[in-house]
Amino acid sequence: MPTLDQYAYNVRNIARAGQGDSDDEKLNIKQVKFWINGYRSAGMFQATDFGKDIHPQLFQDLGVIPLEEVDKADSSCPDVKWGCTIKKIKIPKLIDFPELRALNFVGLIDKQTDFIINSPSAAHHKQDTKFGNLKTRVYPIGEYLYFMLTPEMGMLDYVNVRGVFESPEDVFTYPTKGCEQRCYDSSTDEYPMPSRLYEFVLQRILGNELNWNQQAVNDELNNARLDNAKIG
Repeated sequence: MPTLDQYAYNVRNIARAGQGDSDDEKLNIKQVKFWINGYRSAGMFQATDFGKDIHPQLFQDLGVIPLEEVDKADSSCPDVKWGCTIKKIKIPKLIDFPELRALNFVGLIDKQTDFIINSPSAAHHKQDTKFGNLKTRVYPIGEYLYFMLTPEMGMLDYVNVRGVFESPEDVFTYPTKGCEQRCYDSSTDEYPMPSRLYEFVLQRILGNELNWNQQAVNDELNNARLDNAKIG
């Protein structure tokens, strides 16, 4: 899977072919990356609408994330206590899929043992049911995930999260326990976008941002399909 830099420079190289009426010599790579991220989000909504499966290449793994212990009120100003200790982590902003669909996995670092993900209001009520306290529950508020741990999980220090994030460049990982977080590198890390979605992104950038006419856009997309077929 290509990197974001490869996608961005490919767009700029296409623009420099001379078929657009934009000033392509002044195309800023940061601007192109912004377009790619934006149209990737738009394309994902169409591709996953009406409950369709989310392509596995869209998910990113945050690695081994250390948990932070906090009072349930999680308030520092004013310093108000609830009297119940929970744990939390901070994650990049998720794409705005309905019903928490953007969270693919929250659980142990074995990447198999998952926790139940609820809305903040539902998590409390479900935990109070007859068997509701037998499973660790997670609820998201803003950029944080809060963990209501079962007694046997009370000493848990690390978790794993996979999801679809609004800006892949904001994603970080903790590759090894105790290590500093490693930020996404647009020049070396794979960009989470399947080939069929890239075609949608490229079409929108050429037509909407670079003012190519529809025939020129179709010609470029057909050339790309032929190149992919030769490679395959």
